[in-house]
Amino acid sequence: MVSTSWIVWTLVAINLLSAVSGYIYWYGPDILAAPLYLWPFVPDSPLSATLWAFALLAFHYGRRWEFLGLLAVTGCVKYGLWTDWVWFTNALSGGRYSIEAVVLSANHFGMVLEGLLLVPLLRPRLHHALLVAVWYGINDLVDYGFGSHPRVPNPEDIGLITAFAIGSTVILVLWWFVRAHRGETTASG
Repeated sequence: MVSTSWIVWTLVAINLLSAVSGYIYWYGPDILAAPLYLWPFVPDSPLSATLWAFALLAFHYGRRWEFLGLLAVTGCVKYGLWTDWVWFTNALSGGRYSIEAVVLSANHFGMVLEGLLLVPLLRPRLHHALLVAVWYGINDLVDYGFGSHPRVPNPEDIGLITAFAIGSTVILVLWWFVRAHRGETTASG
């Protein structure tokens, strides 16, 4: 996939168009309401799709930007699953599963799949895993400590949503640490 130009450029275009619509439609008011220094932490899914598009291009052109890849994959998997979790908890709470929910769920499940597509190309290092842990730790703090998380259809379930967000960060970061440790052990052994 990474070596086929038309596939790469199609996926890049889809991700960047989706990201732009997310920045404007879903996150626009939240970005403008946040202080400038928090802007990188507000548009979770659009930023993840943008990073993924650039990571895919990097791999396509033979660049090994591991940190960018780790950020992109972590974001796509984390926020892809998070969005589906939000709509699932909303349905469990008796909320409506609108056409918007269906589109967002499908789109975000696609983010998970895209993230997983890049995993075999990554060779994480411990310091990159640590930086990803810091980035997504801060992002969770901004989202749930400062209340900057995306709007949810079921605010009564924010405890479950927060637990899922933080838990997914912990699991993904631990996964990167294990992979990085194995890779460094293999390289030195």
